[in-house]
Amino acid sequence: MKSWLWNGSAFEPAAGVPISDRGFRHGMALFESMAVRDGAIEFWPEHRQRILTACAERDFPMPDAAVAAAGSVFENAGINGFARIYVTAGDGGPAAPITDARVFLFIEPREPEREDCWSLTFHEDFYRPMFGGLKTANYWFNADALAQACSRKFDEALLCNDFGELVSSCCANVFIVKDERILTPSRKSGCRAGVVREWVIKRRKVEERRLRREDATTADEIFLTNSWLGVMPVATLEGRPLGPRSVGAKLAAEFAQRRESAED
Repeated sequence: MKSWLWNGSAFEPAAGVPISDRGFRHGMALFESMAVRDGAIEFWPEHRQRILTACAERDFPMPDAAVAAAGSVFENAGINGFARIYVTAGDGGPAAPITDARVFLFIEPREPEREDCWSLTFHEDFYRPMFGGLKTANYWFNADALAQACSRKFDEALLCNDFGELVSSCCANVFIVKDERILTPSRKSGCRAGVVREWVIKRRKVEERRLRREDATTADEIFLTNSWLGVMPVATLEGRPLGPRSVGAKLAAEFAQRRESAED
């Protein structure tokens, strides 16, 4: 893994974040994750805009120069893998104004996922996404839910909020196909404004609306999206085999073709 910290004018190698930082102490941090392949950041303009929008929403003073420089750092890192840009609240008390945010980057080598379709379960505790689904450093719930699912030999778990609405999986957005209609949770339910989620919505007719657990249990097909997976079809939910996975499989193939074209 490689990591860098913004010093006010450039990114310099860094081993970590100061212990005084509120991102570490209180989880007051925003992030955006992306895939880097052969010196190219997938969907970099979209990821860049999302971190800027999130910072503006939470009043984090994000330096424009840092965002511009982050792209070059990732592109020249010499690593194919998973990258993140973090913006933290910097030093201060939990209620102090955010006047000097820290920006740091990391990239770690990661191999492509070997499975071409996953098995899902439900996480039984209610999920309460923060700030309408912004990507924050308060990620323990998601990590714990994923660990519980993996301990039961599932690849991922679906999360529902305390209104009983389907939100997402632990680390991805979710789409269901029912009676030839493609449905995905509304942003009002707390799902994240993922870049690949948006890519799917632009390529297919998708209904964004409030969904229930029952919508997933009766789905003909389910697939997940995030910046690392791209599009991942789901084979089973709670052990129940799903349909032929035609929509998700076709989108996965289109996404893989997009990656291959970008590498040529």
